[in-house]
Amino acid sequence: MVASTPEDPATGSTKSIAFVVNNYPPKVGGVELHISALARQLSDRGLTVTVITLDNAHPSAEEDGVRVVRLKGTPSVGGVLAFPWPGARRRIMTVLREVDADLVSTHTRFFPMSYLGVRAARRLALPAIHTEHGSDFVRGVPAFVSVASKAVDRTMGRAVLRGAGKVLAISDGSRAFVRRLADVDAQVFHNAIDTGFFSAEAPTAPAHPTHLVYVGRVVAGKGWQRVVEVAEALHPTHPGLHVHFIGDGAQRPLLEQAVASASHPDRFTVHGYLDGEGIRGILAGGVLLNPTELAEGFQTTLLEAVAAGAAVISTPVAAAEYLRGQGASVRTVAADNGQAWVQSTEQALSEPLETVPDQLLESMDWAGRTDDFLREAANITPRGHRK
Repeated sequence: MVASTPEDPATGSTKSIAFVVNNYPPKVGGVELHISALARQLSDRGLTVTVITLDNAHPSAEEDGVRVVRLKGTPSVGGVLAFPWPGARRRIMTVLREVDADLVSTHTRFFPMSYLGVRAARRLALPAIHTEHGSDFVRGVPAFVSVASKAVDRTMGRAVLRGAGKVLAISDGSRAFVRRLADVDAQVFHNAIDTGFFSAEAPTAPAHPTHLVYVGRVVAGKGWQRVVEVAEALHPTHPGLHVHFIGDGAQRPLLEQAVASASHPDRFTVHGYLDGEGIRGILAGGVLLNPTELAEGFQTTLLEAVAAGAAVISTPVAAAEYLRGQGASVRTVAADNGQAWVQSTEQALSEPLETVPDQLLESMDWAGRTDDFLREAANITPRGHRK
């Protein structure tokens, strides 16, 4: 009789995990950053980590200890939603067998790769864990897109949520949405960041904020217009106030037009996409404005801002409410209250930035969140039958 090998307490019985996802870096977004950060953390702990994704522009490769298998798909809609070509499920199953996967992870219920990942896991009798990043049906889109997206949610989305062995939701709002859409109980699993990286340039002594920052996609519903309005209202009384826009998107030309026609265009900088170091340096000592009206999940941008020592003013999205409840320097304002946005921003500029408690930083870090993920993964019952 051969003695069994004791389980590693850091990884449990999970040794090889495969993420089956629509998007992965170098595509940039909150979901992509969540997946890549978790994948790297798992790889650093000695797990075999494979990402199967859609990408017509980049080859499959080994990246930061993670094997990334890129499949061909259709051109993406809005730079986000693409569909795999026929035969993708067979290819996914082949890769799962090749890497001897013992866990499949999918993300966001309406992505076609989430559906294929859950189906492949069931066919191979592998446990599947799905992480839901949305908190409502898609908002800020034309009426016909809204109708179509709800139809997808109520068919394919429900199938994903009900087919996974366990569902994680990145906020209380996401958990409530999963229950409402699919009658499934989800476990809250907040987003996380590398807090050591983002806190490296945080102010070490009390100082007043010196600038405003917007970080996010430049698209309808994200509220970039509100940031321009707030800056225009404050520039007469704050002549040294500069505003940084970080991000890109379909409405960037409109943003650049708005900046060019502002009373002080030289006080605005539209950066486009920046890497982590660039974002960290601009967040430090600033005030992040987050006027989004979209159905956000748990925005890591707010975590990054708090870790970097910035004040935050946001609509009452999940991450803002959570951080405010933890004592972070976060104010919430209704999206349609322009006067309150100006007043709250002026108040933030007049107050010294607060030092972030170590306990709060630790609670936002990926190290602890990866432990949580492995604990959740340790007790999933596979569905389906191996064939």
